[in-house]
Amino acid sequence: MLMNLEEVIMASIGEFLDVEVHRDTETLDLSSKIEIVRNRITDKVKNSMNSTSVKNGSMDYEYEMFFSSNPNDMIKIDGWIPIETNKIGTSDKISEYIEIGLLRKVETSYS
Repeated sequence: MLMNLEEVIMASIGEFLDVEVHRDTETLDLSSKIEIVRNRITDKVKNSMNSTSVKNGSMDYEYEMFFSSNPNDMIKIDGWIPIETNKIGTSDKISEYIEIGLLRKVETSYS
């Protein structure tokens, strides 16, 4: 089963804290730490999918949705999460959501 947004956010916070205090990564700049967390969360999301969500070993997602931390959150975690196309709503809204930056096409580099 795919992780829900709250699980992804909590996992992201946990991963960020791990990267922040780990001896091998504590001296990296913030963008490097965020990239490590992004890669770890991408792996977690892909690994949390059940066999019906995976086709031929690739993600069955056409789009990613942007999520952003609450302005009052102590740790900011902004990023992209795969979203099922049928959960986006009407297909005529997809291009509008892409234009405003809420959605983007899944990059083929996810492998």
